[in-house]
Order: sequence, then C-alpha cells, then structure tokens
Amino acid sequence: MASVEFSPWPFEENEDVELIWFGSPYTDYKGDWRIRVAFRRARGEVKVLSRAWGAIPLLRMGQIYTKGVLNQVRPMSGSSYTFTIPSLDQGKVVNGFQLPKRLIDFGKNPELGTQNIIQYTVGNITVCIPVIELLRAMFINSRLIAYSLMQPHGLEQLIERCEFENNVLHFHLGTRVPNTMANESNARHMSWIYLDSQINTMWNSIYQRLLSRAIAESPTNPKKAFRKGNPLDVELPSTGPIELIVRGDQFMNMVLVKEIVGFAGFRHPATEIDFWHHSKKRQESVYGDRRLRTPNQFKNDDVIINDNSEHAKEDTNQDVLETPPTFVKFINFPVVRTQKKNVKQTHAGDDVVVNTGRGGKSLDQPRQVSVQDSIVGGDTPPIDFQSLEMVPISEAIGLEDFFKMITLLKEMTSYSIRMSIVRIPPGKRFSICPNGARRTCAIVQLSNGMFTKYIIEVARPDDWSISTLILDPTNLIHLKAIERTITQLLDGLVQKGGHWDQYVLSQCSGAHIEKLKHYQSDSPRDWSIKLKGKLLKKRID
Repeated sequence: MASVEFSPWPFEENEDVELIWFGSPYTDYKGDWRIRVAFRRARGEVKVLSRAWGAIPLLRMGQIYTKGVLNQVRPMSGSSYTFTIPSLDQGKVVNGFQLPKRLIDFGKNPELGTQNIIQYTVGNITVCIPVIELLRAMFINSRLIAYSLMQPHGLEQLIERCEFENNVLHFHLGTRVPNTMANESNARHMSWIYLDSQINTMWNSIYQRLLSRAIAESPTNPKKAFRKGNPLDVELPSTGPIELIVRGDQFMNMVLVKEIVGFAGFRHPATEIDFWHHSKKRQESVYGDRRLRTPNQFKNDDVIINDNSEHAKEDTNQDVLETPPTFVKFINFPVVRTQKKNVKQTHAGDDVVVNTGRGGKSLDQPRQVSVQDSIVGGDTPPIDFQSLEMVPISEAIGLEDFFKMITLLKEMTSYSIRMSIVRIPPGKRFSICPNGARRTCAIVQLSNGMFTKYIIEVARPDDWSISTLILDPTNLIHLKAIERTITQLLDGLVQKGGHWDQYVLSQCSGAHIEKLKHYQSDSPRDWSIKLKGKLLKKRID
C-alpha cells in the first residue's frame, strides 16, 4: 500500500497530529485555490495549515499524520452510523459554533467555527454534516473535479457531448480529461451531475455563492474577497429518501459526521450510456516484433506531495492514487458501453524484451508530485485521485452488517471506537468484487481502560468465506508495529487469493490473533454478542 507524504511539514519529527476540521477555501497570489486545514497536536493545540485545493479528495477528518505521512491503515476517530433522511433539502444550514465543544473545539481559531454545517433530524438524533464533507463525498472524486468545481462552467469544459438518441445517452469527454481519468465510473458520475437538474443546480450553486459573496464584500474587486476566503455554502437539492453510512462522533443527541462512507437512493437520468474519449482505441494486429516491458519489482510507489510546486505539469497519462472509498448506490444503475472509434496497431510477431523505467532518478525513492492545477509549463508531475465506487442499489458493499454490529457493540459497552476503511491491495482476482468494485476492508480499534484491540473485517458482498480477525497486541508492542502487521496481513490475504496467510499469522509475534467465523444465521446483534465475548476473553500466553 503506497504511502502519501505532504511536504513541507511544520510539526515535530515524530509528532502525531490529527486532521480535525477545514477552514475556508481561498485563492493565493497566483489565483490558485487553496484550503485551510486544522490539525490538533498531542498537547491539544490547534494549528491551521494551508494546502492546495486539489488535495481535498484525499483528506478526511480524523486522519493521523506523522512527519507528514498519512497512514491509511491507522483507524480514525469515530464510529459507524447509518441514517436515512427524507431529502437532502430537508437540512438546516448553521455554522460550526452551534456544535458542542465536546464534539469539536476550534481553540483560538474563530474562522473554523464560521464554516457551514447541515443539520438533519432523524428520530431524536441531530445529524450534523459539514458542507465541505457533503461536497467531497458527492462531487470531489478527483483533483480534476475539485478544480472544475471552483471555476465558472468548470464541468462543461470537460464534456464534449452529452445528448440522448433513442433513449441512449451519448457522453463524450473532452481532451482536458486525462486518459487515466476517462473511465466508466467517472462517466457515470459526471453525466449524473451534468444531467440531473437538481444535482446540477447544487453543483453550480457552490461557485455562484462564493462569487456572489465576494462581489457583495468587494464590488469593484471580487478577487480580493477570494484571497481572504469565505465559508462554502450550497443550494440543497430535492431528492427522495437518501441513506447515509457515516463515520462520526456522538455527544448527547448530536452526531458530527467526519466522513460519509456511502450514499444510497440517488437516481441517474440515463439507463444506457455510450461513452467515448479520444484515448479509447480498438486494437488492430500488424506484423512486427512485439515489445514486452518487464515491470521493475523494486519501484517505489510512495509519493511526496510537494506543496511548494508552482503548478502541476499537464500529463494525459498521470498517475491515479486510490483514496479511502466513498460508495454511491443508484436506484437505477446505468449500463456503460465504451466506444472505441480510433485504431491502435499492435505487433503480433516475436516477443522482444525491452527495459522499462523513466530514467534519471532512482526507482527506490518516493516520487515528488503536485496536486496543484495542471498548466502548460508546470514544474512538477501531477497526481490524481479516485475515491468513488459506484454500485447498483440492489448490491451490497459487503460491510453493512459489520457497521450495524459495531453500532450495537458501542451501545452495549463503553469502548472508545476508531475506524478506517481501506481498499484491499490490488493484483489478484480477489481484489475485485463480482460487481466490479474494489474489495474493501474495515479496520476498527476498540479501547477501554484495560486493553486496546483491533478488528479486521473484509468486505463480503459475495458472501466470501473468510473470518473476522481480532488482534490483541502485547503491552510492549508499538502502535506502528501493529499497523505494519495489519498491512502484512492484507498483502498476504491477496497473495493467498482471499484467505488469511497462515505463515503471516504465525509470524505476528507482537499480537495474539483470534478468528471469529461468520454464520448466515447470525444477526448483527448475535454477531456483536459473540464479538463482545471474544474481546473479554483473557489471553493465555
């Protein structure tokens, strides 16, 4: 699993800091959009940093950073909750100062408290969603989309054609979309935003409201207000009932949503999509030596996001980094057919092995990349992100019952719960679910005054037979060693085709590992009771 590091990093060498909140987006002296990000240090102080707006698809409240490195395996603060709201426009917009300090303390940073949140009433619970998190989960799937959101007619600049013929949507992406971002998932997502009038109005309202407020504050020079920054605001659309799976913290009858893990209930305007992009080509065989590139097994996939870069370069084949997933379930899941109008000639002769690599730099070093907007003449290679996983509403993501079980476990115990969701490493058939989505895994940390234990649950939308793992660390093992163990377990899982690697399990000397089998007859409550019993069981060394 590739690591992501932010540079420069102003905190101490081995200090863990937690991302707790976002401030206002603003433009720098070059006119580039940036976002203020608040981190809490170990001693409680809140420090606000500035990051390029293009980093938003990667950032989540609750993430822990050490030396600028994000460890995606480390569980984040908050537990899982599932809510159903009648419609997105039923929310009430208030600012962050309305939240109790037990949920979020802004310290001496009043600008953080002015950020907008949307409150929904679900039974006797008030669900509080920061506007920036709703926008990230619904729209900001990538760096490309992030910058398009903050431009007038930004989405239209990416789309070459979008029209129906005989009930089939012909959807063409333009040359501004890099080849690596021109895929069926993005075609579904972008065509939904563009065609659904309510969702499109919501999208357009974000920049329009920023601009209107800037003009109101500085009629002769709105760019001056952009440089100061203003809280994000949005026109909420009328929808049917929407189910939300979230990670959040609860105090009294309020739940602060730190991450939206999934939506269900949206409807796509199309049932069939003919998708085209200039990079999509059909292969035509011609005679000639076939050049085979041998992959370099020592290549380092880690990246350093250089915040001092002037701009990202333009690169049609830019690398794409998978971020923590956000699931969207459509009531109607449109079929996408990719049209390949152009021809790519491929040689069908003898195999000739050629060297690979970009040369010039050692492949075992992390790559310097940029999340700034791409321009001609940029100084740093770009990186983009992919966060959305789209599935039909009839199919599961494979963790729904696990989330319900954790919620019940929290109700019947006093455990402090942290959790994260990661994608299973790629490389094998098991990494992909039968519905085409990447298989994921939930990592939960449970703590009380006596112990800290970890639960690893692999998504099973296909009812794959694999046990839940319970890790009971020894008192002497360091947290980072546990995280390395979890990473090794997930790597071994993939290499064994979806089964826990017994050799890796036997080598985990710093933790006692126990399995909990799944039974079709178990309800989430049965599961939570069994897990509670396992957690209270004393380890026999």
